[in-house]
Amino acid sequence: MLGVAATAVYLVTLEPTVSFWDCGEFIATSYGLQVGHPPGAPTYNLLIHCLMLLAGGNTEMLAWWSNALSAIAGGATVGLLYATIVRMSAAAKQKSTAAANSGEGETESTERSIGAAVGSLCYLFCDTAWFSATESEVYSTATFFASVIVWASLRADESLADGKDGVAQRWLLLASLMTGLGVGVHQLVLLALPSAAVTLISVGRAKQAIARVKKGGASAKKQTLARWIRAAVAMGFFFVLGLSTYCTVPMRAATKPEICYGEPATKDGFADYVKREQYAKAPLWPRSWRMRPDEAQRYAEWRGKGGDLQLLAGYQLGYMYMRYLMWNFSGRFNSRQGVGGLQNGQFITGIPPVDALIVGTGRTPPQSIGGKGHNRYFMLPLLLGIYGAYAQWSRRRKAFWSTLTLFLTGGIVLGLYINHPIYEPRERDYAYILSFYAYTVWIAFGAIDISTKTRKLTGQKRGLSSALAATLMAVPALMAWQNWDDHDRSGRYTALDTAANMLNSCEKDAILITYGDNDTFPLWYAQQVAGIRRDIKISNVNLSGGQSWLGGELAANAWRRPVYFSSYMRDYYGRAFERHLRLEGMCYRLCAEECDTIGVEEFYNLCTEGKIAWHILEGTHIDPIGHQFIEQYWDNVLKVASRLTTNGDTRRTKKLLATTERQLPVTILANKRLVRDIGRAYRDAGEAERYGEITVALKETIATETEYYNSIRRSLSEYVARNYRLPTDFWDD
Repeated sequence: MLGVAATAVYLVTLEPTVSFWDCGEFIATSYGLQVGHPPGAPTYNLLIHCLMLLAGGNTEMLAWWSNALSAIAGGATVGLLYATIVRMSAAAKQKSTAAANSGEGETESTERSIGAAVGSLCYLFCDTAWFSATESEVYSTATFFASVIVWASLRADESLADGKDGVAQRWLLLASLMTGLGVGVHQLVLLALPSAAVTLISVGRAKQAIARVKKGGASAKKQTLARWIRAAVAMGFFFVLGLSTYCTVPMRAATKPEICYGEPATKDGFADYVKREQYAKAPLWPRSWRMRPDEAQRYAEWRGKGGDLQLLAGYQLGYMYMRYLMWNFSGRFNSRQGVGGLQNGQFITGIPPVDALIVGTGRTPPQSIGGKGHNRYFMLPLLLGIYGAYAQWSRRRKAFWSTLTLFLTGGIVLGLYINHPIYEPRERDYAYILSFYAYTVWIAFGAIDISTKTRKLTGQKRGLSSALAATLMAVPALMAWQNWDDHDRSGRYTALDTAANMLNSCEKDAILITYGDNDTFPLWYAQQVAGIRRDIKISNVNLSGGQSWLGGELAANAWRRPVYFSSYMRDYYGRAFERHLRLEGMCYRLCAEECDTIGVEEFYNLCTEGKIAWHILEGTHIDPIGHQFIEQYWDNVLKVASRLTTNGDTRRTKKLLATTERQLPVTILANKRLVRDIGRAYRDAGEAERYGEITVALKETIATETEYYNSIRRSLSEYVARNYRLPTDFWDD
């Protein structure tokens, strides 16, 4: 039932369509069974493809069903976690008849159930698991496969303890199959194997097995040995059987699909694909292995006098792992991208004196700074987990070593292996999801131990037991309450709108050249799955061969088809085409001759005739990438509005601004300079009243933020002045 409830929560908060980053690629490659980025995810692709059949040909539901796999897998993980904790916390030996008759066994069973529910619900509502379960990414599904491996190893260990070797072998076959299938989702599942091995290792049990064999004589010895050899061979077969989903990669690559990374149709190409040869390999040392000249200052700030050891401790394990652990079980300041600053992306506790040490002040930030991503758990899950680790070590030593192994391999050990370069393009907390999974096991043991000790102190009084259960359940309830608003994606269409608007900014049969993930993958989904503007050819310059490819592509086209650059593409390669790029909607048209840099008529018509349109976003939590595209579009609108006003066409300026603001209200924008400029655009067009409203609201926001920043301790005043105060010319009018 807990798994069903968890799935329901994830489905209710599910993003209805494509998300940013790799989600568009996964949906498109799963729909068409194409070849995504190395090392591939064939099991994941096949599972999504099967679920998409339930859409019944409704293209609008294809992305929903794709996202639903993550929700279903996440819910199943919660259910398995509950069952795993209950079994892991059970006594190693059967209760005596006297204890059973006294009802003690039933009481302890209730305590285990309550504790397991607390831990499982904390996983359900923790930041990373919830985020991963509401979009088309591999991490929720990979965690499910890993949880099956953990569960199967626990059941195998129980069977071995009872002398049921045949039953244990069947559980190990399941674990082997899940490992092979799981690798076809993400290699993250391999991190569960050391924990499974620790679960199965028992010196005492090995001695008992040897004694049984010796007692049975030579015949029993041969029979037992033969049985385990057959089991080992079968385990290898089941593992390979799970891996067989990878056969689809070269098969599909041979058909030359539209999306096909590398050349995996050939033997060597497939080997390079699986080994991820196209990506740089991070060494274990040095830790500053990928330091580019423009990043030297950033590395210097983290390396300090301690060099790479300080970088490892402070940035890679501290900032890139411990910060994420605290996000999940202590609290989070906001959902902005963390790049080492005082507050953006930082963790908090909700306890003012402690937060003053972390972010400079214990005051609650205004909405414009903290936003819906400001979540406080008051360290309750964290402290309960720390206590639970001690309780598990004290009462279930073997289970403790197994949980600790999963916690470390999925966390610190993985961090050592990844060797994070300085400032990743996005937060990487999803990589450590198995470590957070393990931590919720400790949360459960903390709840179980508290319940057990309270019962012993107070006796079996139902009133006290119920009150204690409610108190413990308040921990995951707090997490759910704090996290719901920024994890509810049910009204978010930003990625789809961005993709559709980019495609609709182009003329028929155009070539659209893109640069990064977020101006490419949602477009793949929009075209290949949603069926939007299939006439346009999308070419990603990074995947196609860089600047040398670009020149050849343009020469081969010879202006036969219109060519457009995405905004990212223009930012990185625009200097080579100065005075030849004209803004039209959300893209830049490449012109053969020098041209005006703003296509006023083209942009105005696209906006006011509905070819560029956005879902209403008021009240919806918008992720940082969504904010970037929305603010980029508003900035383009202001360029056109300024040109219209300069030309004396204030009527069309007003219509352009009003049309944009109906869909993208000023209230959702975080960029103060942009909000100020929108107000000025209204003023210049003769809308003094709207200018006044926007300016008054902006000044109130600035005043509130200023008051908040003035509460930051004085030792950080220089940092605040450098990063948060408005420039002196902000109100230059």
